Amino acid sequence: MVRIRLMRVGKRKQPSYRVVVADSRSPRDGRIIEAIGHYHPRQEPSLVVLDTDRAQYWIDRGAQPSNQVRKLISIASSQGDGAPAETPAAPKKAPSKVKATPAASVAEESLEDDESGAAELPEAVDQASAAPEAPTGEVPGSETAEADGKDKA
Repeated sequence: MVRIRLMRVGKRKQPSYRVVVADSRSPRDGRIIEAIGHYHPRQEPSLVVLDTDRAQYWIDRGAQPSNQVRKLISIASSQGDGAPAETPAAPKKAPSKVKATPAASVAEESLEDDESGAAELPEAVDQASAAPEAPTGEVPGSETAEADGKDKA
């Protein structure tokens, strides 16, 4: 049985496909009868170039298109005569909201308040905790503390 299907070409993780007519028993990227177009899904919007006349010729001769090729044929035939067809792009997600940091909001307020246009940014404050200082007194249990304790008693 003859099938119209996609044959993967392109680099690793950068797929593009040829639309081919091949025997159903041959491997995906194996021997083909005829290449009738190509499909680039990574472009924005996706690019479909397909000879719809040749696709219809093979379908009339009994070739069975795969599900994806059936979709591509409908897209290419709706776009016109063998011209490059662009598939509709997937809806884009709305950009996530970005929260302003306190420093950015202070800088914006100072820009609005300043009449001369030159904003004074607040001074940077070191927020790192200071290292604890060494104690100045004597350490209990040391020789000098014991000696001083004996003298006082």
